[in-house]
Amino acid sequence: MQGFHSVTDFGAKGDGQANDTAALQAALDACGKAGGGRALVPPGTYRTGTLYLRDRVELHLLAGATLLGSPDRADYNRDDVYPENQVFTTENVTGAHLVTGYGVTGAAITGCGTIDGNSAAFFGPLPEDKPSLGYRYKRANFPIRDWRPGQMVWFCNCRDVAVRDVSLVNSPYWTLMFFGCENVRVRGLRITNPPETANGDGIDVDCCRDVTISDCLIASGDDCITLRGNPRALGREQACENVVVSNCVLRTPCNCVRVGVGDGVVRNCSLTNLVMTEARYGINVVSRYSERTVRGTRIENISFANLTMDVILPLQIIHGAEPAPEAGIRALSIRDVRAHATAGSYIGGNPGNPVRGVCLQDWDLHLSGGTDNEEFVAGVPYPYRIYGQPGMDGQPALPAAIYARYVHGLRFQDFRVHWGENLGKVWRHALWLEDGVAVEPPDPPPPAPPVGGGSSAVRLQRCARPPR
Repeated sequence: MQGFHSVTDFGAKGDGQANDTAALQAALDACGKAGGGRALVPPGTYRTGTLYLRDRVELHLLAGATLLGSPDRADYNRDDVYPENQVFTTENVTGAHLVTGYGVTGAAITGCGTIDGNSAAFFGPLPEDKPSLGYRYKRANFPIRDWRPGQMVWFCNCRDVAVRDVSLVNSPYWTLMFFGCENVRVRGLRITNPPETANGDGIDVDCCRDVTISDCLIASGDDCITLRGNPRALGREQACENVVVSNCVLRTPCNCVRVGVGDGVVRNCSLTNLVMTEARYGINVVSRYSERTVRGTRIENISFANLTMDVILPLQIIHGAEPAPEAGIRALSIRDVRAHATAGSYIGGNPGNPVRGVCLQDWDLHLSGGTDNEEFVAGVPYPYRIYGQPGMDGQPALPAAIYARYVHGLRFQDFRVHWGENLGKVWRHALWLEDGVAVEPPDPPPPAPPVGGGSSAVRLQRCARPPR
C-alpha cells in the first residue's frame, strides 16, 4: 500500500517509557511525502508530545495501541505555534496539544486504539472532604499542579477531516476541538474524562460548517458537546452552521449540550436521538455568556428532537449578559422529550431584546425531589444567573417546571408535567410566564399542580398573545 508505514519501522518502542514523539512524527511525515496513506500504530503504549497530522494521512491506532501524553512541557508545541492558537491563563492552560491538524486536507484519526492525555500527571488529588460523587454533580475539581496542555486533539482551518472509532481519555482540558473547519466527520468515539476535570469538555465545534457527529459515548468533566460562535482568534468571520449531532449518550456534571459563546453566529443545526443520563444540566443555550464578549452570539434555527434526559435541570435558554440587538436567540425547537428532573428550567431574554420563537412540543417532564430553599418562590431576580439553580446542597431552585420571561412566540404543544413524590417546598407551578412573555395560541393545557403545592398549575403575569 502506497504511504503505509508502521511507527515501529521508525524506531517507536511502545513501552510507555521511551519518548516516541520523533518516531511517530517520522511515520506521519513519510506518509505525507508519499502523497498520503496510513501511519499504523501497533499495540503498545507510546509516550509522546505533540504530533502534527499531514494532508491525506490517516493516523490509525490498532486495538491495544495507546498514545500517552508526555508530562514534559518541552515535548509539546510552543504557545505561539499558530496565529489562531490560544492560551487561557485564567484557567492555567497553555497552547499545547497532543495531536494537531492545522490547515490540512483529508487527514483522519481512526482505529480502535486510545489517545490518553495523561491528566493525572497534571492534577493533584481531590480534597479529602470533597470526594467524587460521579458525573451528576461534583463539589470540586482536581487541583492543577503546575501547568497543563490545552485542547488534546485540535483541528484548525482544516477540510475533509475525520475522527472515527478511537477512545479519547483523560484529557487535561478540552478533548477534541474543531476551529474554523469544513466538512468534518466524527463517528463512534468513546470520550471519557473524570468528572472532576476542570474544563474537561468532550467535543467543541467552533466556527465550523458541514459537520456530522454520531454514535459517540461521552462522559466529560464539563460540557459534552458545544456548538460555539467565537471567531475572534480565527481572524475572519465564519458561522458555525450545518451541524448534525445524532445517536450519542452523554454524561457530565455540567451541560450535556451547550450552544453559544462568542460574538459570532450559530445556525441551522440539528441534534437528535440523544440520551442524557447521570448529568447535571441537559441543554444550555446562551447568547452572551460573558461581558468579556462584545456582542454575544446570534443563535438561530436550532432543532432538538428525540431526547431522553435523566438530569437535575433539563433546560436553560438565556440571553445572558445583555447581548446586542443583532445577537440573541431565535427559532429554537425542542420536541419529543422524555425527561426526569429535580429542578426547574428557565427561558429568558432581556427587556427590549426577547428570546424569539421557542417551541416545546411533545414533552413528558417528570419531576421529583427538589429543594426546600424557598428563596426564589416569590419571584426570580433579574438578571438571572448564567448557570441554572440546581437546588443541590440547600441552594434555591426555580419554583416552576418551566419559568419564562422576556420571550416572544413561546409555544407549548402536548407539554405534560408529571409530579413525583417527596417534592421540595419550592414547587408552585408547572408553568410560570411573566414580563413580556407572548404565548402563541393555543394556550398550554394546564397540567395538574403538585400535590400540596402552590396556587395554580399555570401562572401568567404581564403576558400577552402576539398578533396573528
